[in-house]
Amino acid sequence: MNSPIKALLSSLLFCALPVTSTLGCSESPVYVQPPEALEAGTDAEDPENPGVNTQVVLPIRLETEEEATKRAELSAELGIDVPYIKIDDWELSLEWTIRNLDDSAAIARIGVNGANEIFEYVPAGFVIDPEEEAEPPPLMGNIPIVIPALGSVSGVFREDEIREASIDLELITQGGLNPFAAVLGDNEDTAEIIATSGTIPASAFASLIRFDLSLLSNRHVVMEYAVRVRSSRSPGLIHSEGLSAITGELTVFAPATFVPPPPPEE
Repeated sequence: MNSPIKALLSSLLFCALPVTSTLGCSESPVYVQPPEALEAGTDAEDPENPGVNTQVVLPIRLETEEEATKRAELSAELGIDVPYIKIDDWELSLEWTIRNLDDSAAIARIGVNGANEIFEYVPAGFVIDPEEEAEPPPLMGNIPIVIPALGSVSGVFREDEIREASIDLELITQGGLNPFAAVLGDNEDTAEIIATSGTIPASAFASLIRFDLSLLSNRHVVMEYAVRVRSSRSPGLIHSEGLSAITGELTVFAPATFVPPPPPEE
């Protein structure tokens, strides 16, 4: 399949050589592209069509002994558990192209949720009574995208958007902020979060390490996508083998599903 993303990824060779190679992949962007595209709208006539969903877990290399020591020292200094992957450790963007396979214009929506190494955000978990309450918005997206008949549209969730989504996730989970307020507000300049575990400075905010994507369309569409990673740490945080790396060479996180506290009794 030809698409702007595939052409770009081909030119960069998915940074397939080792991160420490002479091509300097540790300093250049690395692209993480799942092997399968998302296909939606095949049951678009069904009013209950839920769309399609997938997860992209970033293939993060193992923490070095030196990194673990520095993280333990910083945790002791701050009096909190400092995460392995923090928002300042890299810049992430999510590039996508949706192709419309139908001879009528399509309207699609991309929803982006996800997890850091501590918690995952599941909007449905905040709804007690579906008939009375609206589900909170996803961390990013859910905006109508019009794709012309047999045409395509490309876009990107920018680095600053994903950084703020990471902050929003911290505010919702560690800070106890209402998800509507977190997602719809402007929180990019948040300096600290007062959590039950202690005060978390911005330098210790956890980054998204997993993307939970949803695609909904009223026509038959296919979405190709890739996560672009620019690491500020050396060596780079993405394993040199990308998604092909074996499990034992990757950091395995087990984020808990965040359960909001019950509403106060009247």
